[in-house]
Amino acid sequence: MKVTETTIEGCQALLTIELDTADMQEAMENAYQRLVKKTEVPGFRKGKTPRPILERYIGKDRLIEESLDEVLPKACSAAIKEQDLKSFGTPGVEILQNDPVIFKAKVPLPPKVELGDYKSIRLSPEPVEVSVEIITNMIRQIRHEKATWEPVERPVKDGDLAVMDMESNIDGTPFVNQKGVQIGINLESGYPAPGFSEALIGLKAGDEKEFKLRYPDDFAKPELAGKEPEFKIKVHEVKEENMPPEDDEFAKSIDVAEIQTFAELKERMTDNYRKQLENSAEGKFESKLVDELVKVSTAEFPSNLVDMEYERLVNQQLDRWQQQVGSEEEYRELLARVNPEDLARQLRPQAEERVRRSLILGQLATAEAIEVTEEEINAEIEVMLSGIPEDQREAQRPGFEGPEARDEINQIILSRKTMARLKELAGQDAGETPEAGDVKKPVKAAAKKAPAKKTVKKTEKAVEEKEEATE
Repeated sequence: MKVTETTIEGCQALLTIELDTADMQEAMENAYQRLVKKTEVPGFRKGKTPRPILERYIGKDRLIEESLDEVLPKACSAAIKEQDLKSFGTPGVEILQNDPVIFKAKVPLPPKVELGDYKSIRLSPEPVEVSVEIITNMIRQIRHEKATWEPVERPVKDGDLAVMDMESNIDGTPFVNQKGVQIGINLESGYPAPGFSEALIGLKAGDEKEFKLRYPDDFAKPELAGKEPEFKIKVHEVKEENMPPEDDEFAKSIDVAEIQTFAELKERMTDNYRKQLENSAEGKFESKLVDELVKVSTAEFPSNLVDMEYERLVNQQLDRWQQQVGSEEEYRELLARVNPEDLARQLRPQAEERVRRSLILGQLATAEAIEVTEEEINAEIEVMLSGIPEDQREAQRPGFEGPEARDEINQIILSRKTMARLKELAGQDAGETPEAGDVKKPVKAAAKKAPAKKTVKKTEKAVEEKEEATE
């Protein structure tokens, strides 16, 4: 075997390798021994066909292809060692010719990451302010949900519920035809056609009306764009929404044991909303911090890392799509409409950016001597198990204790501690940078509970998706 050409491009080496005859002869003989046992040749018992006859029967190229499965990995490994390279993944191989065998090996090399002056980054989270108007609207929405509808003897107005018979057509073709249908009157709604609610304002029980409406030329449904439906309606009843008042009885109707008064309900909703805002602000703050770290740093990495991350993103997208549809048939129909090239244009840049950010954060952990102890991993496992019913915890424990699971938990904790360190550095006043690895404040667990019958892999995925939602 000899390496005829070596080219280093970024974080990958391109080797052109020619195999020696001796290397191929042994591999060819082993390939013959495998193929002769499963190939039926007329006039010979299976396993007894002489090699020259088998070679003529199946073709020499077929024998070479079979032998390459054995010889290429060994040749790649030897060439990498000969060139004093450190492979960072499985090399990609392209056969150039069969006789003699010459192939190219694309060898991924370790990433090269250089941190910039990250200790000069200064950034603070945005302050959180709870809007009184939003809380008021949230409470109003609950009141709407608990409202009753009472008949009234007056004309229709915005916000009412009208009971009616409806006949309609578009160019003589039946459109919406229903008896006793209840339609909410909402001037901002376009159902069943733009302007329908306006046409009913002022009508009262017993009134009839005929009118024509028009869909915009740029309507979302092309089959209705520019169409002019004709309606004939008869109002049978007008109902008015009767929302419960903002009092203690309304608060008790929410059926939360700790809430007995309206003041307590408002306080609870305000606190919950504030926590949502704080979590969102924290996520955005962390994302901005990493953005600043990436700006001052550089990372060069082999394409196989992007390939793996891209595959993971695609699988996540497929999972989301499958959860959004109602059946396997709908899922297959959805996949049939997916353009792989469009998917790659959408997700591959994300994969590349994720790899870059992950490598730079990993280098920061190394620079700051951040480590995870076995005690921290054990404590995290107990936190995850705490979300599982007590009688099932021991049965689920092995899924968290295996080497692969512990390594994933280690990465979760390491990422958390690295982010805590970055936030600590970014919040320091000039001249007050703490020592490397000195994370003073305890960091709350990112995943407090692990659902029953879920592995740590799914727990990690949930943490990642929560982080994505804040970016």
